[in-house]
Amino acid sequence: MPDLILTEEEQMLQTTVRDFVDREIAPRAREADEKGEFQWDNWRGLADLGLTGLGIDTKYGGSGPAGYRQVSIAAEEVARGDASTSVSWLAHLALGAACIARFGTDEQKERLLTPLASGEAVAAFALTEPSGGSDAAALQTTATERDGTFFLNGSKMFITNASVASTIVVFATEDRSKGYKGISAFLVQKDSPGLTINPLHGKLGMRSSTTDEIVFQDTPVSSNNLLGERGRGFNLAMEILTQSRI
Repeated sequence: MPDLILTEEEQMLQTTVRDFVDREIAPRAREADEKGEFQWDNWRGLADLGLTGLGIDTKYGGSGPAGYRQVSIAAEEVARGDASTSVSWLAHLALGAACIARFGTDEQKERLLTPLASGEAVAAFALTEPSGGSDAAALQTTATERDGTFFLNGSKMFITNASVASTIVVFATEDRSKGYKGISAFLVQKDSPGLTINPLHGKLGMRSSTTDEIVFQDTPVSSNNLLGERGRGFNLAMEILTQSRI
């Protein structure tokens, strides 16, 4: 962004991120892309700058209020040095963590958002399926409730950060006959029983941003990991996607 449209605070943010990217991220971007491995050094650097919690409430370890401009400034600078790192960071911040910050309960935020904001943990957002892209109203992954526990079955495809994330926001349908009104959102831990993550290789670019398939086979999710209201998952996804695309 041209300096003339930035406030003094925004210029400071831009300079800080730019200096870090030029010093730490850009010099190793080519090698990282060739190896196709998630760059934990880059991630820890972003966390040290407070970017993994940019805009998240300070109560949960975030930087406090930040608008689209601040996130855009940081994203532009990170992407200039390494698009892979930018994609992974934004999938964490603007999709996964944003869902919990916007729709999570106080308990969910304290338990899950705090480590995400600090960069101790990574978030993923699992909407896309093998049968289609972000056609949330036609999801095939199902959630069936039994005795207060939801069991997920199905698969997700092309999910950024899945193999490195600790918390994955997953969208599944409880009742296909209701269309988008039958979809709910769940907070799933990567080490949950019945959950398998298959890394996808051979991408043409941005190869150090992990892209994965997730398979659910009767994966249990406790009721306290339901995100938002039952049957409102579609609305949740659309709001977060719209916000992130800005």
